[in-house]
Amino acid sequence: MDLKKSIRKAKRKQFIVIGAITVVSFAVLFVGFFVGMDKLSTKNYHTLLEVINDQEMIASPNTQLDSQVIANSSPFGGEVVTNRSKNIDGYTVEWSNLRSRYSFFRNSIDWNEVYPGSYYSSKNFYEYNRQTKQKVASFYNPAITNYYGGIKNELSELDKMENQVAEVAISFDKPYPYEEVRKMLPSNVNLVWLYVYSETVNEAEGPSGTLPYGFQLSMDDQNEIFDPENDKQHFFETLEKSPLFADNQEGQKFIQQNKNKKVEKLPIWGVMLTGQTKNFKALQNEPFVRGASIGVTAPIVPYIQPEK
Repeated sequence: MDLKKSIRKAKRKQFIVIGAITVVSFAVLFVGFFVGMDKLSTKNYHTLLEVINDQEMIASPNTQLDSQVIANSSPFGGEVVTNRSKNIDGYTVEWSNLRSRYSFFRNSIDWNEVYPGSYYSSKNFYEYNRQTKQKVASFYNPAITNYYGGIKNELSELDKMENQVAEVAISFDKPYPYEEVRKMLPSNVNLVWLYVYSETVNEAEGPSGTLPYGFQLSMDDQNEIFDPENDKQHFFETLEKSPLFADNQEGQKFIQQNKNKKVEKLPIWGVMLTGQTKNFKALQNEPFVRGASIGVTAPIVPYIQPEK
């Protein structure tokens, strides 16, 4: 009788021990699983931030990142909300936000917000920002002859827009070295972004969706360009590691031909300018202007002075 009790007692003890070991093992595995998922998610989060920032660096004309916040975060992933704006001659104007996702196995940018929408009618064709509905300033590749809707020069339209500031994409008839570009432009507008490359594709049947590549110029507190050489170097460093260029033979050739050039000798295909609409008049009859596309505009108000 005592033997049977001892056996039952030993079995109960063994069951408790096995149960405890099982619970502890499950808890360790559970914690390990979540820690592992969190580490993978964190890694993909940092990769996502790098991709977003690189994209802004190389292919977002006159666009600034204002803030980046994490939403709906968990060990399995979350969402990064990137708030962006444009500086139009001292006027900060809202631009589209990017909502990008990351998880323990992938990350993704909402490319639908990166690429502009297109408006077609019998009278109009233009590209616009999908969130703000503001018109997007378009650049024209000097090597492409035919564009759907033609190559537009909208500089004369600025004469009808009194007391406003605007950004305007100027596309040149051919590439010019940066040192020459500085002399070509009037001093009462802001040179904020340099257009240096885009893929040579068929644009005659409609927008191809190719992005203009270039870089923002750093400004000092007097709104003067102060280190274009560093801006150029950072651009090419970012371009070389961009996945958008990994399999792009034309793009790789562009990098190899230009990355070691001093910024003064870098061929510039076009520029993004900002300023008061009246100050663009000096460019209207310049032969180097192949195309001019108006982008974001804003009315001048008494309490914010234009930079130029």
